[in-house]
Amino acid sequence: MKLVKNERVCQYCIIGTVALCCYLNTLFGTFVFDDTEAVVKNKDVTLGTPVSNVFKNDFWGTDITSNLSHKSYRPLATLSYRLNVLISSELNALHFHAVNIFLYVTLCLMCMSVLQLFTGNVESTPFLSCLLFTVHPVHTEVVASIVGRADLFAANLVLLSFLLYDKVINTNSWPNLLLVVVLVSAGTLCKETAITSLCILLVYDWTHSNLKSMIPRGLFLVFSGAVILYLRLRLMNFEGPNFTVADNPAAFSNDTVSRILTYNYVYFINIVLLLWPEWLCFDWSMGCIPLLEHFADFRNVAVILFWMVLLALSFVAYRQLSGRKCNPSVVVALSFVFFPFLPASNLFLKVGFVVAERILLLPSLGFSFLVVHGLKKLSKMLHLRAEVSSVTLYAICAIFALRTVQRNIDWLTEERLFGSALKVCPLNAKVHYNIGKVAADNNRRQFAIEEYRRAIELNPLYEQAMNNLANLLRDERKFTDAEILLRRALEIRPNFAAAWMNLGIVLTNLNRSEEAEQCYLTAISFRNKYPDCYYNLGNLYLDAKRNEDALTAWEKAVLFRSTHTAAWSNMLVLLDSLGRYKEVLELGRIALMHNPTSAALHFSIANTLGKVQQFEKAEKHFLEAINLNPHSALYYSNLGVLYHRWRRPQRAIEMYRKSLQIDPRMTTAENNLRRLINAQL
Repeated sequence: MKLVKNERVCQYCIIGTVALCCYLNTLFGTFVFDDTEAVVKNKDVTLGTPVSNVFKNDFWGTDITSNLSHKSYRPLATLSYRLNVLISSELNALHFHAVNIFLYVTLCLMCMSVLQLFTGNVESTPFLSCLLFTVHPVHTEVVASIVGRADLFAANLVLLSFLLYDKVINTNSWPNLLLVVVLVSAGTLCKETAITSLCILLVYDWTHSNLKSMIPRGLFLVFSGAVILYLRLRLMNFEGPNFTVADNPAAFSNDTVSRILTYNYVYFINIVLLLWPEWLCFDWSMGCIPLLEHFADFRNVAVILFWMVLLALSFVAYRQLSGRKCNPSVVVALSFVFFPFLPASNLFLKVGFVVAERILLLPSLGFSFLVVHGLKKLSKMLHLRAEVSSVTLYAICAIFALRTVQRNIDWLTEERLFGSALKVCPLNAKVHYNIGKVAADNNRRQFAIEEYRRAIELNPLYEQAMNNLANLLRDERKFTDAEILLRRALEIRPNFAAAWMNLGIVLTNLNRSEEAEQCYLTAISFRNKYPDCYYNLGNLYLDAKRNEDALTAWEKAVLFRSTHTAAWSNMLVLLDSLGRYKEVLELGRIALMHNPTSAALHFSIANTLGKVQQFEKAEKHFLEAINLNPHSALYYSNLGVLYHRWRRPQRAIEMYRKSLQIDPRMTTAENNLRRLINAQL
């Protein structure tokens, strides 16, 4: 007994170590792809917003009741991000990735316990199954991406509820049964698919207890599931998310035959990813898997093979059930494969993806057991030694582990991630769009333009690519081309607030101010809290000399985003030009409370303080501005003007010279320096 216990401890240590080693290189990753929206730009993650907002908004920070909401309600996952920020005092990618690794190690260790339960701890099957699960490359998305934490949390709670439910079966403890429902409910607050675990528990109960004791527990689980589902739907006003054709083309196909064939081919692709995860991609939408539109499509061979294997397995299962020779472990494993995947099958509702590796996390647990179980049975049928199947499995695990480590490298940066996707889905418009976006951020403008054009070529309705391409063309002063693209984008998506704002900017540059104003106001009508749009509207009013309207627009910009330093700065400069110095100083004080490290704000306040002859305070703000931005010739030049007025000529000369060292073409500093030197002669 002691020997067996020591062996189990050793197995747990191996699983934990392997899980850690496989994903250790993700610690060097950054925030990539969806991490930007769910974490970096999500105000609910920052400490400056009320915690209650987490429970009002979806996973991406949008009001869950809004038509624009993705309807993914995962407050516990968002709270974990917020806790990361609280502990780190910043958005530290290393800390976020460390938590993901910890959750994955915990998940793998629990998998070992779960497998031991429903397999009866037969020989080495639980260990080998768990090892295969641990190293499976299909998990890289949920561990290497920060947004995958929602899946990790949910999976951990699902397995914890499974372990507790085993005790419920043995003791018939209703308090524990209630706790199981609480765990499942918490799981759904991390990832919606956790509710399917109730079906797994029912199957496990059916295979491991008598019918009489199972019925009360089963009825309670069914009732609890209905309540959870009702509350979840009520939370989103019984409205589903608004997906587009590009997200899931098959779901929007009017051809029933094409839709069915494509769905079945997608199921086949998921099985391929489990069997041989070579072709992994962060996104499978937008043409990555073209629709199967006729029976002559050669991919239908894969669909036929898929159904032949499925029917064969169903026949074997039927014979076992009818002959009362059913293996409970196989049935439970199949439930792990089938039920967590069910929400992604498009059978009950449309989903916003074609293939998503993250939804294979729990199915891969059942799959891993079936592979190990199948190989062992095959070895017995072929009269091979038991070591043959074990050696084969260890070889597969070694290959999978290497593939996992390799795939993690792709997730380290967006450039690597999107580049790797081209090898799998070269026809995916979204891949080209994201490559273009990264190129634009790295100032590779021409390459970005080419990628955006390629994305639009692959998907002529890709309004987001049109919007981004228009912005690049606008920066190149190709305003007419930009206008055409933006108007086409708005024809496709009339409520596209960002495109309306960008069209307003383009029309402003074309001196069509009235049209531009209407564009800004239209953008605001679709997105009430739109600080950038209010900022640009304020600039338009300033050009039209509508000073009060400009101030009102900028006030709204900073109201909705207190860190909008450009809007604060514009208000200070305008008030200063109007001689309203008292308002400048009061507003500047408030602006610095929200933006203490803004060099531009310190500079504006310093200029006003100089005009009201508060030289010492002005000097302090000038020096702070220079400290924050030491490469601004203007800052040194204006500090020189302050010293000039303050009758400190030597300091003024020093500042003028520093200004000219940075920018020799700064004529104002050169003239002021010459004047001051001549006055001293």
